[in-house]
Amino acid sequence: MKKIVLGFSLMIAAAGLQAQNSLSVLSIDNAVWGSAEVTLMQTVGTVENTNGLGPIAVRAERITIDTIPGTQNYFCWEQCYEPPISISPTTITLDPGQRMDQFYADYKPNGIAGVSTLQYCFYDDTNHADSACVTVRFTASPLGVQDVFRGNQSGISESYPNPAKTFANINYALNSGWSKAEITVFSMLGSKVKNVNLTGDQGTLKMDVANLPSGMYFYTLNVDGKGISTKKMLVTK
Repeated sequence: MKKIVLGFSLMIAAAGLQAQNSLSVLSIDNAVWGSAEVTLMQTVGTVENTNGLGPIAVRAERITIDTIPGTQNYFCWEQCYEPPISISPTTITLDPGQRMDQFYADYKPNGIAGVSTLQYCFYDDTNHADSACVTVRFTASPLGVQDVFRGNQSGISESYPNPAKTFANINYALNSGWSKAEITVFSMLGSKVKNVNLTGDQGTLKMDVANLPSGMYFYTLNVDGKGISTKKMLVTK
């Protein structure tokens, strides 16, 4: 009886090993945010062959879940492919432990605000069940830099996404003639927790908030030592 149980356990373990995926998707943003006014929104990913048994010929596929009419999207897997091509015509061979660091998922909002959701899958060309997928939401915000630059006055937008987990985007615009501008973040108790210098007249600051504890924060635009505007930002984990 012990031999039978042991044999059955080995069969289950072997089946479990066979079911493990050989591919892994690394360092790709699941949520990409930006202004609808930008030309291109992009996330870059890495695909790794985690199977030590041998090389894998990997093919990439884009699956459209939901897209805003009038927007455009494409992906690059050694070459760039626009719709209607959804599966890369060629494969990239990855040896055990090897990574492909240049997968690009690109999205053009074309001035249209809204959320488009796409899925990107990578699979063994000889075994399509051996795959790894990631879903990416492209959110084009109607908050452009022109919304905070009315009347030729410096200003900042509401942060987005809000709440934020890893990054918070803040659109800003600065009146001409400034010499020093910065955005300072304060806790609810008034303690300064982050300070970022601004380098251009207008743009979008992508602020890293991954190390901030969950809670409500305030951020202030300071221009030449004068507080111009203060807004709230929520951070969650």
